[in-house]
Amino acid sequence: MFSRKTRRMDPSISARRPCAAAILALSASLVVAVYFAPSSAAAGTLGGRARLGQAIFQQRCITCHNKQPGDTSPFGPPNLNGIFRGPSPLTAKQATNIIENGKSTMPAFGSVLTRSDVDNLIAYLRTR
Repeated sequence: MFSRKTRRMDPSISARRPCAAAILALSASLVVAVYFAPSSAAAGTLGGRARLGQAIFQQRCITCHNKQPGDTSPFGPPNLNGIFRGPSPLTAKQATNIIENGKSTMPAFGSVLTRSDVDNLIAYLRTR
């Protein structure tokens, strides 16, 4: 350990504390950004159709379908992350049917979204 006398003689010791605090704050902000990001694909590498679909998802779907990847909670609407992968994936035709006609408590969006909107939304969901 350093004595008070040593700290007065070496100003770089006390200068390290703000640097360590800044590194800790930066690390924490990166963890938060990675955890709450919808997906790495949504961070800027989406194609044009998927980017348009992401905007539709944010406007029309996120209110109910807001689960994070890996959330297997049986409560609320289904987790749409990985809906086109896994043990029982949806097909594009099944997803289109659900989006346009609704299912259970989900309302139908066939009169709200155009066919192009639905295709763009499915392109986005494939990236999740």
